[in-house]
Amino acid sequence: MFFPTEEVRNEERAKYIEKQKQRQELQRQQEERIAAARKAAEKAPHETAMDKLKETIKLINSIQIGSPMNEEYITAALKQICDILDYCLTESRPEINSEE
Repeated sequence: MFFPTEEVRNEERAKYIEKQKQRQELQRQQEERIAAARKAAEKAPHETAMDKLKETIKLINSIQIGSPMNEEYITAALKQICDILDYCLTESRPEINSEE
């Protein structure tokens, strides 16, 4: 019967630890790639505001006289307009403060 020596066990342990380090490094690299892809997919704030503006225009154009959906369209459009105004005010705030 063969019993591994202390040296063989230490070698196996070192190989196992090295493989674990490699796995951790690969996982870290994969997480970095995923984070970079998410960041690249994010829209700039002005692009988001422009999208909201387009949605608002669609909502406003959907309002029809006598339609039971008018209240929902108007409410949604007003919320979008508030978001857009909030963005505009946030963006212009540094300029206003620098002029004072």
